Amino acid sequence: MNEFELIERIFTQMQAAHSLADDVEKGIGDDASVMALPAGTRLVSCIDTLVQGRHFSADWDEINKLAFQIGYKAVAVNVSDIAAMGATPHSILLALALPERLATETWLINFAKGLFHACKLFDVTLIGGDTTRSENLVLSVSAQGLLAASTPAVYRSGAQVGDKVYVSGTLGDAAYALQHPNSRQGLELAHRLHTPTPRIALGSALAQIGATAMIDISDGLYQDLGHICKQSAVGMRIDLEQLPASQPLASVDLAERLLCQLTGGDDYELAFTLPAHIEPPTINSSNTQVTCIGEVIAVNEADSLRPELLYQGQPVTPTHPTPFAIWPTLTGYQHFAG
Repeated sequence: MNEFELIERIFTQMQAAHSLADDVEKGIGDDASVMALPAGTRLVSCIDTLVQGRHFSADWDEINKLAFQIGYKAVAVNVSDIAAMGATPHSILLALALPERLATETWLINFAKGLFHACKLFDVTLIGGDTTRSENLVLSVSAQGLLAASTPAVYRSGAQVGDKVYVSGTLGDAAYALQHPNSRQGLELAHRLHTPTPRIALGSALAQIGATAMIDISDGLYQDLGHICKQSAVGMRIDLEQLPASQPLASVDLAERLLCQLTGGDDYELAFTLPAHIEPPTINSSNTQVTCIGEVIAVNEADSLRPELLYQGQPVTPTHPTPFAIWPTLTGYQHFAG
């Protein structure tokens, strides 16, 4: 049995244990899938690619150890994008470029277990895909979601002056775990890096109550809020003292914590804006924390279309960087960096 026959057998067996959604007419096994869209809904689509050595470790031993987590995360990061539009995840397609050394029954079973575990958690169906040989592991997942015709999608371009800025969950956990994998805090936070939780219920609720802009935090809070600022032609004031931290991260040095929270990425929390008179929803089913971290402000110049950071009520600037010099490193994850 070659690796492609092995992949087909493993995925067919696991898919059999996960019933197709009623509106999927044809899933795995043909040239393309066929889906009957429910009446009164719109299709929301996204795609993400994860590359060995850039989005996860280049070390083969680490990849072998984390097969389940890699499968899980490939689904979760796409589901998070769907949630950030206010839509409900529906299905995924998987393209798998597989190195020969990973084409083993053990690795593929663990990878598939992680992928299908995420599918079950987030109520999505694997409806097809493609496989090929590669020198390095590359995963591309395309996700589809559904949005009721009566519910507006939430874009990055709708933030209004006077809106409040919020984030879900806690920030910086994944970045700290990546940078300090063997520390006490890093070990406690490893699950936040390897098995993030997309905020599906929150994203859907926010679309229904009138969120004006939203993005999932994948490349760092500062950079991702900057996308909202630029597309909405607004600025923001962000209070660094309000950034929510988990208990393990709160115990580390303040400067390092803030850098992880502002630039680390991989949180897959939601950052969003709401009119000041609208309170954020309470999601009891997932116990999702929501924190107000600032407000949307008007700007006069194009180069001001970015968040303005405040610490102890004072702006953080190149000449007044606060007691910790974080300014020079305020970027985010750079997908095309060397």
